[in-house]
Amino acid sequence: MELFTGALILSIWHSILFWNKTIGISGILFAIPLVYITIRLLEGKIENKKALLLSIPIILLSSTYLIFNNPIFNSLNIVVIPILYVIMIMLATKQNLKTKSIIKKIILMIIEPLNYFGEVLAKFKKTTMREINIEKQENRERQSIVKPIILTILIVGFVLSLLVSADNEFSKIFSGMMLNIGRLSIPTLVLRIAMIILMFFYISGFFINVLSKYNVLNETEEEIVKNKESLTIRMITTVLNILYLVFCYTQIKSLLTIENIKYSYYARQGFFQLMVVSLINIIVILKATNKELKETEKQKRYKKVMCIIVVVFTLIIIISSLIRMNLYQQQYGDTRLRILVDFVLITEIILLIPTVIYIINSKINLAKSYLIITTTMYCIINFANIDYMIAKNNIDRYIETGKIDIAYLTYGLGGTDTIDQLMRLRDTEFKYTKESKYPGESKDQLRLLNSYLYSKSKELKRKTTFPESNFSKMRANKILKYIKY
Repeated sequence: MELFTGALILSIWHSILFWNKTIGISGILFAIPLVYITIRLLEGKIENKKALLLSIPIILLSSTYLIFNNPIFNSLNIVVIPILYVIMIMLATKQNLKTKSIIKKIILMIIEPLNYFGEVLAKFKKTTMREINIEKQENRERQSIVKPIILTILIVGFVLSLLVSADNEFSKIFSGMMLNIGRLSIPTLVLRIAMIILMFFYISGFFINVLSKYNVLNETEEEIVKNKESLTIRMITTVLNILYLVFCYTQIKSLLTIENIKYSYYARQGFFQLMVVSLINIIVILKATNKELKETEKQKRYKKVMCIIVVVFTLIIIISSLIRMNLYQQQYGDTRLRILVDFVLITEIILLIPTVIYIINSKINLAKSYLIITTTMYCIINFANIDYMIAKNNIDRYIETGKIDIAYLTYGLGGTDTIDQLMRLRDTEFKYTKESKYPGESKDQLRLLNSYLYSKSKELKRKTTFPESNFSKMRANKILKYIKY
């Protein structure tokens, strides 16, 4: 019965927090009871308690909907949080989860509850009937409770009607409540109840699947371990190292003689390609360190050396890509994509540390190390407030160079995390704008900025419910409330 009670609470709570509302404080208000109920239901089945530490990034990422207002991360976290939640359950209930099948199992964990709707109905009916039988046995005790409850409701109702008629301010509270109830149309009410029922069935099915002996986590297929020929891997790593040696030589030469080449061309050339190459190198290393490869001790040693050299070249390539991106940002300013590229490259550098350790000593759990690093880095970038960072850096750059992309800083970013920086820009009155062939350009930029700030102030005046509460929007509303356009 605890399973169905938890599912019902979460279904109703989900409807209260998210029905026709944008996500705000509701994100963390839903995440905390979800994690708590899950841990309660998994009690006795948890084989790896350390996996429950994933609940920390789940709650942290849920809190970003309250603290920040970044459209990109708001959308990404709708996917990332459920994936982390599923991985937490998978790792907690089954320690020896194979890396190869983890993506397949995540998808199955999300889809599988749909097959349990019939079982949910049958188990719910069985549980309810058992509860009814218990109630019949305790009927006499319950009859003694029903009478005082009815009497209490009647007295409270009578007293409430007297208080409402006695005080106008007090009556406004209840008249507003009745007005909101009256606004609910029958089709909307039916649809909302239907969604609660659907959520109840899905959540119940999800928990039944997790707790079942024959759930998707326990459906293990016997995999035939094949001894693969390692010649291909040794050839690939050898040829790549020769290629990277030549490439890294040209990179170092270019960086040392950067004043002799076209600065802007070098800045915008190739950092995305280099990022992809570095990711491919990590994949090659993982393939090369596969324990199923058939090879002699001499071949293993050679392969390890080649893999270490690939790691060194990968580090050089990542640093080269970072330098190119940094030059590009100095020349053209910051954007979300450019900041995220920096973030991915820095994450790759950190991922190389456990990779090297794994090449030397394959006893460490590389998948777990990667999960910890990527989850930590993703939480960091969520809390870094990159929109604020972008606006600040671009406005500082504008003060130095007179160059700025107002359209991107306003409608391009679109959130409210940048409002205080946009107000700083507005106060400069575009006095740093350099002479342009377009007359009145500074006035056009100021007009665009004012137009955006005005549209945001109107948007923020819209009444919001408590579940939609967001600190960034509150702060922006306070800043924009008294300005004149």
